[in-house]
Amino acid sequence: MPETHNPYFPIFVDLRGRTVVVVGGGAVAARKVESLARAEARVRVVAPWVCDEIASTPGVEVCCRPYVEDDLEGAYLVVAASNDPEVNQAVSKDAARRGVLCNVVDTPRLCSFIVPSVVERGPIKVAISTGGLSPALSRRLRLVVGSAIGDEYVTLAKVLGAIRPIVTSQPGSPDDHRRVFEVLIDSELLDAVRAGDRGRAEHILSAALGRPIDLREIMG
Repeated sequence: MPETHNPYFPIFVDLRGRTVVVVGGGAVAARKVESLARAEARVRVVAPWVCDEIASTPGVEVCCRPYVEDDLEGAYLVVAASNDPEVNQAVSKDAARRGVLCNVVDTPRLCSFIVPSVVERGPIKVAISTGGLSPALSRRLRLVVGSAIGDEYVTLAKVLGAIRPIVTSQPGSPDDHRRVFEVLIDSELLDAVRAGDRGRAEHILSAALGRPIDLREIMG
């Protein structure tokens, strides 16, 4: 009987400047390399051959040879995307021995972490996981969630990010600052943003912050 709960701990990892090893050079590996490169990781690909997509990705270190355990030296995490199950299993075992987080594509039992389906809209990222039980369902839920997040939420996130330094510079505790954002989230600010009514949005922000707010000024 499958797990009745998802045992994975959700986390967003900052990979900027960290070494991530991808074992495999095909289309699946290329998708992983693309997302890792966008996360500004230092990507090292190990495979006897690599596809054109990987070879043409800027900043990626390519080692055209079979995988060996020493390829994990200095790695923050590793993704096994080889089409050889024995290689993937070896990567999983080597990573466990070295204490390196490992994802083996489409084989949850060999993973110490799994990659969720992700909805991305500007600064907003929503991760969806079924705990490895059904990637197809995760992809469907990604479409459902993605359709509910319009451009107004992207703009709202940017507005709230722009006023954060103003809020945190005001007197009060972190709880006081958090309540300011909660008031704004529960206000008509989203409706104003959705309608493109800058004057109304500025009025709501000014009332919540106790000072005049010019969105053009604070957002550049």
